Amino acid sequence: IIGPSVEQAVAERVTGLATTTNPAAGGVWLRRRVDTTVVLEALRAGASDVIGDSDLPALVAAANRVAEKAALHAAAANQGAAHRGAIVTSIYAPKGGCGKTSIATNLATILSGEMKQRVCLLDLDLESGDVQLIMGLPPARSVLDLQNLTDSLDATALASVMLPHSSGTYVLAAPQRPEQAAAIRPHLISRIVNVASKMFDHVIIDCPPYATEHVLAVLDVTDHLGLICTPDAASVKNTAISLEVLTELNFNGSVDLIVNRAGERVGISGTDISEALDHPITCEIPHSVDMPLATNSGRLLSVSHPGHDISMAIRGYASYISPAAQTAAAAVAATVPAQQSVLRRRKLFGKRVATT
Repeated sequence: IIGPSVEQAVAERVTGLATTTNPAAGGVWLRRRVDTTVVLEALRAGASDVIGDSDLPALVAAANRVAEKAALHAAAANQGAAHRGAIVTSIYAPKGGCGKTSIATNLATILSGEMKQRVCLLDLDLESGDVQLIMGLPPARSVLDLQNLTDSLDATALASVMLPHSSGTYVLAAPQRPEQAAAIRPHLISRIVNVASKMFDHVIIDCPPYATEHVLAVLDVTDHLGLICTPDAASVKNTAISLEVLTELNFNGSVDLIVNRAGERVGISGTDISEALDHPITCEIPHSVDMPLATNSGRLLSVSHPGHDISMAIRGYASYISPAAQTAAAAVAATVPAQQSVLRRRKLFGKRVATT
């Protein structure tokens, strides 16, 4: 904890030295004035939080977050890389309407249904999550049922509130109402991911389209961050900001750029996006009205039409994050019919629709 009277240059040197010497360490700055410039400078130096010098409750909360991070770091180190547990993949879009939840749900069902992996899907969009709706699951249990079990949460308790999908994916749904989200603490989310990582091969997290404390909590244990961008100027701008923030947060996982609705004739190509962001594209998902049609019909495209171009693209990303499942992915790819030209029209979900 660096007090408000410490000069900024000294605070930066001390923070950098502490975090370099011990990656589990966290620096909390107390400042008389807290604004965007101060926060960004602190994050670049490696600080965990910047708190007003008179805000004692915020200081306690920040210290607890550092302690939680250190505990998770120690647990991971003790387990060793070979026994670390599940691969944690967080799907994030800094702008709403980018198809984030559709990608997360189809990714989970491909991993579980086709690749025979044990998969948990966590809906972290606590105020307006739609995973339960898109997967056609009944409104029942949710993460809200775990709010009083933070410290005592174990595999039995977590399994009791998960909703099984026919693909084999287990879903931890978001609360039914937006105001209920306030009851879910970031520490509970960290604990859920920690417990789920010992139960499953993959933990897929559908994040909200903004950086909450809950998102920051899961970033510490995320192996792959699926960062979604669509071919429009606003999405590219917000994605660029997200990449900068991830660098400032010293995110150690893999940042996988996913271009959704690729091929739309709007003047921005995948190459344009990659060059503008100076970041390689991991996955391009083609534009098609079939995805919203599937959602509105209560179906998952990867389940009802595994040979669709969108399903094939998401399957490719599933293989990328799960090398152990690549053999199964190749077998599935060999059995589905090859896609014909995207310019043709076909009958899908009982309607004739254009696939461009």
